[in-house]
Amino acid sequence: MGRLNTDNTSVSSQLLFQVFRGCQELGARKPVLLSALDLTDAQLRDPRARFSARAITILSEAAARELGRDDIFADIGGAMTPTGFSDVCYTALFEETVGDVLQAAAAAMLAGTDKPLLRWEQSNSVCRLVADSNSCVTNELIFIIFSTLSYISQIVTDDDVQPVKSASFTYRTSFDRSASMTLVKEDGPPVPCLFNQPDTYLELHKQVLDLPNPFANRNLVNMGQQQLNRFQVNGAKSVTLASLSYNYLFYLLDKSGLSLDAAAETFGIAERTLRRKLVAEGASFRQILEQVRRDICQLYFLEGTRSLSDIATKLGYSELSAFTRAYTAWHGRSPSRDMAAQIAVNSSQKPKFAGKMVGVERVELPTPSMSTKCSTTELYAHAAGRLASHLAGCKT
Repeated sequence: MGRLNTDNTSVSSQLLFQVFRGCQELGARKPVLLSALDLTDAQLRDPRARFSARAITILSEAAARELGRDDIFADIGGAMTPTGFSDVCYTALFEETVGDVLQAAAAAMLAGTDKPLLRWEQSNSVCRLVADSNSCVTNELIFIIFSTLSYISQIVTDDDVQPVKSASFTYRTSFDRSASMTLVKEDGPPVPCLFNQPDTYLELHKQVLDLPNPFANRNLVNMGQQQLNRFQVNGAKSVTLASLSYNYLFYLLDKSGLSLDAAAETFGIAERTLRRKLVAEGASFRQILEQVRRDICQLYFLEGTRSLSDIATKLGYSELSAFTRAYTAWHGRSPSRDMAAQIAVNSSQKPKFAGKMVGVERVELPTPSMSTKCSTTELYAHAAGRLASHLAGCKT
């Protein structure tokens, strides 16, 4: 792929790390990727860091070279699909409508960029997510974001209802298979890519975007945002080490290599110094870790779709028994008791939401006609199955 001017555009360390993890999941080796970026693992994990958008290009091209593939970008987008609250844009899956989900996901992936890279354009029948031609942005970054959004859209909709119509790009591609390139390579209808077009944009079916999201949970969205806002760093140099540690742990909680020593290396200070300064701020690294675990655990309980074993893994516990002991110490009761209560609450709320789906007509797509009306119960059950399958398929 080619690229536009990228001198002044930066992306968050969280987004770059998620692309990095996506490349690893596809088989690219960690040392090769770090060498291409000229970064250490500690530098890549720094929540304060901002990286040139070109780092996305360097990373994806390094993975493409190692794996011997020139069409890897859609696969990276698929591998980046969030699977938990420590992943960028996972909370977006619980917005009110399909369109809200995609807007929130796009905003989360591009949070903190120097200037808006994408804008939404709508008419009565068409909705487009358009790349600003005056922005400094790499084509690889836009392609991967469009691909990730396409995968996310399939999680919150029925198989026969495709929110994303196509993707258009201004640049030419040298790929031999450009005529058959798609943003999505599995689990659903393809999203065709058109090259050498006047503008770069993702075209969506507006009627589908207006559909209610079967996973909508406003309380969960609000709580997740409040937790991050309390400890947001956004590159600020005056942020406390306690806040920095919270942010560091929040995004890496279900990843390997978390320790006081690793955090100190990322923050550029000695382990003893980090411990001493945290004590001066009235906290310890272990206390902050426990707070992050409690906060994210609350989000998983509100989600109400996972087993306790899966939640324990997502919170960084090696065994369910360790999580059970910790949870009982936090709340004075077992996690199984609270999970059963939360599932009952979620179940009681579904009919109220589902009622809004009655009589919704499917949008006619370029593929076979979808003029029949969909059952609310069937749509929710199918969508829930898609999310469960997606999560199960991404467990490591």
